[in-house]
Amino acid sequence: MYKIYSICFILSINVISAQDTEKSMIDTVSAQMILKKLEKADIFYKTNLDSALFYINDAILLLNSYQDPDLKAKALLHKSKYLLYKKEYSSIFNILKPNLDHAKLINLESLGRTYKDIGHAYKQEWLPDSALVYYIKALKTFERTKNSRDISLTYLAIGLVYSKIGNKAMSKSFYDKSIKFSTNSEIMKLHKDQLINRSEPISENDAIEFLLDILKIAESRNDSRLMAITYSDIKKEYFRLKLYNKALDMAKKELELRALTKFNSTIANTQFFIGNVYALQNKPNKAIETFNKALPNASDSLKLSIYNGLKKAYLETSRLDKAIEVMDKYNLLKESINEKKIKASIAEITSRYQDEKQKQEIETLSFQNQAQNQKISNQRLTLMSTIVLSFLILLLGYFGYKNYQSKQNLNYTQLNFKLLQTQLNPHFIFNALNEIKLNLDTQKSVEASEHLSAYSKLMRLILEGSNEDFVSIEDDVSLISKYLQLQQLNHNNSYEYQIKVDDSIDIHLMQIPTMLTQPFVENAVLHGVKEIKNGRIEVFYSLMDDFIKIDVSDNGKGLDRNNKHSGKELHKSLGTKIIHQRIKNYNKLFNYKIEVKTLSNKSTGTTISIVIPVKIKHV
Repeated sequence: MYKIYSICFILSINVISAQDTEKSMIDTVSAQMILKKLEKADIFYKTNLDSALFYINDAILLLNSYQDPDLKAKALLHKSKYLLYKKEYSSIFNILKPNLDHAKLINLESLGRTYKDIGHAYKQEWLPDSALVYYIKALKTFERTKNSRDISLTYLAIGLVYSKIGNKAMSKSFYDKSIKFSTNSEIMKLHKDQLINRSEPISENDAIEFLLDILKIAESRNDSRLMAITYSDIKKEYFRLKLYNKALDMAKKELELRALTKFNSTIANTQFFIGNVYALQNKPNKAIETFNKALPNASDSLKLSIYNGLKKAYLETSRLDKAIEVMDKYNLLKESINEKKIKASIAEITSRYQDEKQKQEIETLSFQNQAQNQKISNQRLTLMSTIVLSFLILLLGYFGYKNYQSKQNLNYTQLNFKLLQTQLNPHFIFNALNEIKLNLDTQKSVEASEHLSAYSKLMRLILEGSNEDFVSIEDDVSLISKYLQLQQLNHNNSYEYQIKVDDSIDIHLMQIPTMLTQPFVENAVLHGVKEIKNGRIEVFYSLMDDFIKIDVSDNGKGLDRNNKHSGKELHKSLGTKIIHQRIKNYNKLFNYKIEVKTLSNKSTGTTISIVIPVKIKHV
């Protein structure tokens, strides 16, 4: 019997081992298939975006049954690259969210590119603060991988943001860093020369010269997509200068490359451009031929423009029947577009109202409109357009009035805000002079001299920041350090202090509200460690996603919540009262939400946690 059990046990082990081996082989094969599909997608990016998307979606589908966060991150980055090409920026955030959720499980290169792509999306949507936050995260990640190319491209992206903001000093600094890390810096040097080292706007001729330089670089790399884009930009500049033959030559070259790369979505636009040039050159027959080629792949809005071009060309060639036929098509298409707009407006109104009765009324209106679509006439279309326009005018009037009221309230709040700032600084000066007077009264001239020197440095930091709404974390740390050093002298070194800043924080670029931290540190000194031995105060700055957290901790006796009329409560720092009012004002003035949490215990002391959104320095 024992032998039979032993044989069964060995067979079971072998079966399990065989199953594990088979699963491992299946996983390996799946991974190879996924990587091959992503490689094919890379090949098609420059020739056929639809084919690239096909292979990317196939790879993502296979990943549903294959749990590898790192490989999935690569596939999602391919999808993000496709969305950037297609200019579908808002979709990128949802696509790359799994990479952020599994940041500790994916390799640093994929994580850095995730941050960079999100930064690109925010830049294209023109949310510069958010773009800079993610670019800085990408930069810090790439610095750990020591990937010069990615570091260079990220510096270039940051430089472009600052250039668009109008901060030439910052943009020049980041362009220089980009060129330093770049292995092939021709285009970046051109960017710098054209965007930074100029005292006046770029002219059409300079723009053409710049674009021709870009074209040479694209041709040397055999980059068909970049060549097509550059031809398109050059043709527009020639058209502005009314050099129609040169514009036509560039457009034809662009058209050849668009057809070669199968990038069909813009071919109709190029053909329409060529048709317009022919029309301006008094070649109506060629214009008609080109306009008709553009029609099959044109969008509805572009078709309206093409029909107008055809009408003019047919009239010039005295083909009235064709001109009338084209205008009939134009009117039918315009009616169809207007009908779609009306349906879209009704759908938008429906989505705004949650009340069931209103939703039923709108749905009934929509149903009636659908039932009468075949009978609708130009008069009813005009009536509907008038109703929608009237509603929009009333809506704009209402929001305009509300906006006016909000501005009035904000102006009043801003006055209070400046008043509170002026109250805060005199409070510090009062404390400073009081301490010096006490030392002079007791004939401690050396201590008074030390106090006066320390107070002068502290006052300088306070006065320098008094007219600023935000200061860098570097300046805030310096002020807190000087204040705690001074209070150590006042209290005969009865306590120790430590200030720490998380490595992920950029102390030069990241900012917080002026004089936000100091009043809480002051309370820790005056009410936390003042009457205990071996007191300790810690200030810690950390980064949590898009927020900065500041913890101010002391090992005092905690807050006495029962004794509401104690001397300490009556002596509560004026700075703390003011700072709570300032927090409300920052929320109103800058839509900048600040959270303050208190954790107090008689045995462990008190910790004040301040959580604020990340703000990046622009100037």
